[in-house]
Amino acid sequence: MASSTLAQEAIKCEICGMPSQQFCNNCQIILCINCIKSHVDSFPSLSHDIVAFKNRKIRLAFLECEFHPGQYCETKCETCHTAICTICILSSVHQGHTKLELVKVVEAKKRDINKEIEEYEFKIIPKYQTSNADIEKQISKVSTECAETEYERERLRSIWHQEVDTIFNKIGSFTQFIKDYKLAALTTHQTRIRNLIQETNQKVNINKRFLSSTNPYEVANFVSTMKEQGDISNNYDVQLPCLKSNIIEGRELSIQYGEIQATLTESSQCSLSTGMTFLSTREISNKASVILTIPTRCKPLYRVVCVGKDEAFITGNGKNITRIDIRGSVLETFTTACCVMPSGIAVNCLGELLYSDCDSRTVNIVRHGQTENFITLPKGWDPYSLCCTRSGDILVHVSCVDRNKIIKYKGQTIALNIERDEKGIPLFKKGNFTLIMAENNNGDVCVSDNLTIHLIHLVVEDLARFGPMYGRWLIPYERANIWITRQCLRKGMEESTVMETYAIYDWCVHMIFGGKSTQCMHLVNNFDGNQKKT
Repeated sequence: MASSTLAQEAIKCEICGMPSQQFCNNCQIILCINCIKSHVDSFPSLSHDIVAFKNRKIRLAFLECEFHPGQYCETKCETCHTAICTICILSSVHQGHTKLELVKVVEAKKRDINKEIEEYEFKIIPKYQTSNADIEKQISKVSTECAETEYERERLRSIWHQEVDTIFNKIGSFTQFIKDYKLAALTTHQTRIRNLIQETNQKVNINKRFLSSTNPYEVANFVSTMKEQGDISNNYDVQLPCLKSNIIEGRELSIQYGEIQATLTESSQCSLSTGMTFLSTREISNKASVILTIPTRCKPLYRVVCVGKDEAFITGNGKNITRIDIRGSVLETFTTACCVMPSGIAVNCLGELLYSDCDSRTVNIVRHGQTENFITLPKGWDPYSLCCTRSGDILVHVSCVDRNKIIKYKGQTIALNIERDEKGIPLFKKGNFTLIMAENNNGDVCVSDNLTIHLIHLVVEDLARFGPMYGRWLIPYERANIWITRQCLRKGMEESTVMETYAIYDWCVHMIFGGKSTQCMHLVNNFDGNQKKT
């Protein structure tokens, strides 16, 4: 009953707006009882089929012809583009014109409209909806990633601020240390001088007593103490380190105080293709040359790590780590607490020496001539080679029985364990050997577990897939130099030889593109400046 009432209220007269239940089939208009008479009177020439609304018939509502009352315009004159009635058709006005029944015209148009609706509903709108959904996903992705970036930015901001605070706290601690040390030395010296002043005043008073004495025997026995008076040095060491700072706006911030130095630099990554050349094997081998010979007393020479441009730390078969210059002169020597010898050495961005001791499972750092235990490895893992990155991280190759992995440390905290790839496959071969690590100009860390294996299997196979630059950074310089050094030692040379190792890389590149991968091992295993392979 309620639904019926609502339906009745929804039907309203199109003339007065009152509720209605009547309908004119001819004019296709809803009428109430009161408006039926006025509607019929308004169009006296037309017939009106007034029925109950529920018995209405929906059909086309043709207009009355303005020239012929009582006639409906049921035809369209295509020539005049107007609706005409039957009498108009017979008149001379539309004689010879193309005429169509409006019913057929409307049916054809409705078919076209229906097709267009289907095109919109089933093709265009779904396409737009799909695009809209994709855009919504992209909007969500951008918003999410930007939010994550903002979160990460604030997290890194906090870390950077902590690092900056740490640097300035170190400077503050060092300043306090210097202050305490200098003041203690000066205070001690001042106390000594005050004691001397007191003693001297006592001597003056004694001398004055002798001076005013009337006893000739006492004065005659006077002995001067002037020679006993020691000389006082005025060369006080009060020179303090100078706090230096260099600010290049937008590029570099640096600060230095004594041995503490920190630099923040903004730089773009170097391109791997910079300086890349493609030469024939004969041309490359002709370019290979000894650029410098540095004599050392290490026989054999196991570890070399550069300090700046003109110095290096070296180790041999012993506990000592020696710092030498480019002429081979020994600058200083550190004696480690290792049972046999250091397992690996590295220099961090502050120029501090680190070395690993597999017997005590520690990584130690040398600061101000003193050795400190910096990192203690997890139980069961022994440390070997080290690599300090430009970002300040420390990479430690560790081994447990025959398993090998790399642990990344931020300070003294483990940041990452590198052992398996995304599929769970071990990255490094099993066995007792050292992983050699080096950082390239792009900040990538390159690892080699065996020069020959990686040179043949990785360089030769992956060069075809990844291009020539893959092979140029795959073999770290340290491993290549150690290998070259061993080749020289086998020939009876009692000194290490530093060579341009780019020739090895370029040989690998040439071999793979020349289709001579089988000769690659022969070239490497028979490296000699006098040999030329083609």
